[in-house]
Amino acid sequence: MSDQIGGMEDMQDILHEFVVDSKEMLEDIEPILVELETDYDEEKINNIFRCFHSIKGGAGFLNLNNIQKITHSAETLLDLFRKGKLEFASDHLDIMVSVCDQIIKILDQVYEMLSDEGFEQENEVLVQVMDDLIAGKSIEFPKAAASSPPDDFSDTLDEGEAGSGEEMEIPITDEMIDQFVQEAESGFEKIEEVLLILEKFGFDQQLLDNAFRLIHSFKGNCGFMNFKHLEVISHRVETVFDGMKNRDIPTTEESVTVLIRVLDILQNTVQQIARKEGSAIEGVQQYLSMMDGIDGVPKTETDEPGIKALPKKVEAPPAAVPAKVAEEKSAVAKQLQTDIRVNLFKVDKVINLVGELMIVSQMITSNIQQNSDKTGRSSHQLNNLITELQDVAMSIRMIPLAGTFRKMVRLVRDLSKKSGKQVQFETRGEDTELDKTVVEQIADPLVHLVRNSIDHGIEPPSEREAAGKSPVGKLIIEAKYEGNEVWINIIDDGRGLDRDKILSKGIERNLVTEEEAKDWPDHKVFKLIFEPGFSTAEKITSVSGRGVGMDVVKRNIEKVKGHVDIKSSLGQGSTLGLRIPLTLAIIDGMLLRVGKAVYTAPLLAIRESIQVKPEDVTIVDNREVVMIREQLVPVYRLHKLHNIEPQYEKLEEAILIVLEHQDEVFGLMVDELLGQYQTVIKGLSEYLGKIPGISGCSILSNGEVSLILDVADLRSEIV
Repeated sequence: MSDQIGGMEDMQDILHEFVVDSKEMLEDIEPILVELETDYDEEKINNIFRCFHSIKGGAGFLNLNNIQKITHSAETLLDLFRKGKLEFASDHLDIMVSVCDQIIKILDQVYEMLSDEGFEQENEVLVQVMDDLIAGKSIEFPKAAASSPPDDFSDTLDEGEAGSGEEMEIPITDEMIDQFVQEAESGFEKIEEVLLILEKFGFDQQLLDNAFRLIHSFKGNCGFMNFKHLEVISHRVETVFDGMKNRDIPTTEESVTVLIRVLDILQNTVQQIARKEGSAIEGVQQYLSMMDGIDGVPKTETDEPGIKALPKKVEAPPAAVPAKVAEEKSAVAKQLQTDIRVNLFKVDKVINLVGELMIVSQMITSNIQQNSDKTGRSSHQLNNLITELQDVAMSIRMIPLAGTFRKMVRLVRDLSKKSGKQVQFETRGEDTELDKTVVEQIADPLVHLVRNSIDHGIEPPSEREAAGKSPVGKLIIEAKYEGNEVWINIIDDGRGLDRDKILSKGIERNLVTEEEAKDWPDHKVFKLIFEPGFSTAEKITSVSGRGVGMDVVKRNIEKVKGHVDIKSSLGQGSTLGLRIPLTLAIIDGMLLRVGKAVYTAPLLAIRESIQVKPEDVTIVDNREVVMIREQLVPVYRLHKLHNIEPQYEKLEEAILIVLEHQDEVFGLMVDELLGQYQTVIKGLSEYLGKIPGISGCSILSNGEVSLILDVADLRSEIV
């Protein structure tokens, strides 16, 4: 079972993650604490309060009693500052800094020994000081976190944590909202993964503990942020998880389905908050009633305070459309996920290499006046270090595809249920890494290709059985390294592409003539499905069929300098392959000169370079072509596209670079090859606008600028 659930953390991993997250929060608030002494700000107090509240919630779940006790006292003291019942002074700063130091000390032990025991006496001193500060003012204060849920939902609270019932007004900043949304999105992704595993394999104590902890933290954050509707619904979800892990509520497909549908509502509302559209949820009682229908869940007898009642007879709300959910999640993620966690080993290696680079640089400087042999050896060593440093630096940007692949599990599950098909889904090569920017760009195309495979490719069970197949269709997403590229294949064993039907539709839309179609190979025919508006579907479904999407997939993949391959066998299935460059930041290229201009052509796009013989040049349909090994290759002159004065006008005097793009071959006439060159890609200034056939530029060793050719755009510009 442990092999099946893969990446779920055990208790040690959970504790380690708690320590890392808590330390990061404490490191963030320490400078804010210091600033409070000279620049008191209510917003800063709120940020510090939220930090201690989050640490306390995690410590409570993990039974770290010493951390929970000290953070609770600190939280209570901070709450008085927030309410204006106690004025912040230097003495308070001293005690809060001491509390931070003490928590960090305890966290260090938790990381090593997985326990916070042994700090009782030290904690008691700090707790007593904070209690004295509070008691000295004779103020009635709440003995619990400010995020306690409404009284009607106090059934799972510990004794003494019901709260004071006093309404708290908390100023919510954009920074607080951004952090809330990021934490919520991350938690929802993990909860969704847990639910899908539970649906497949049934009860698992550790998974349910993880889900309970995540929804409990989310509920607490909602309470702090005063998102009442989210707080009420998430509390009911928490109750269901609590019942499941105590075996009071059965872990069935029906109960998991309800929770997934409610989770969609929470996700959509968080995205609504990210768009600054408020946190209100229409029909809260409706969603609570859905969970009341789960066996073993305590029934909700009355409406919650402040929640508008709904008519008694209502149908369960429809499940969110998977495609829409995926698109919205992707849009929010692109706005928020600007940071990535970096392995400390990689950072250490970069620092060490930079140190060595400085040493070798000094060696070259000192030897530059001496004999050339020493200088040559130092220069060679410097080049090796720079190459290694570049590789390590680029690896920091690389992230595994596992997260993107995991999101497809939910999509496949929803689509298969909606279409009435049985689909066995498998992922391979999840550890394959791509540049973070590239991963974000290909997320939407992958979603569309998976949807198409299920809707168009895999047949209904009855149709599969009639064809002698298993009623359960197979869908596989695999990733693997191939040279400087990553290949991602979406494989299904469905009905495959119908060549005759695609050709017929292509002829009907004047995309190809009947005469041309006779000689077209399969891969060229199949590429017609990427034409805008092209569809062979006999009926339109809620998932696909309008001919919208595959052209967008192609454009998005080409944006990251990749392309799509299709292999299909009628009745056997299809494989859609995405060939993606590892990174968009560095390119292996060939330097080309045209007149006085220097260009860089991607090395992967170059098939060969040749000196053309006059007898091999001819004119076909008013276009210059060259016969290369019994293949006619069209020739294009780059100087005409960019209005450059070339060195040579005759093709036989120049050099022909043969370029290949998606199985299409064409020649580019240049004056000279300057050699192979690896360079960092720089973007062009917006002032220059779009330059035909150019994707960016690079800086050469002599300080000059070389424009980088975009082979796909170049092909479209000169055809």
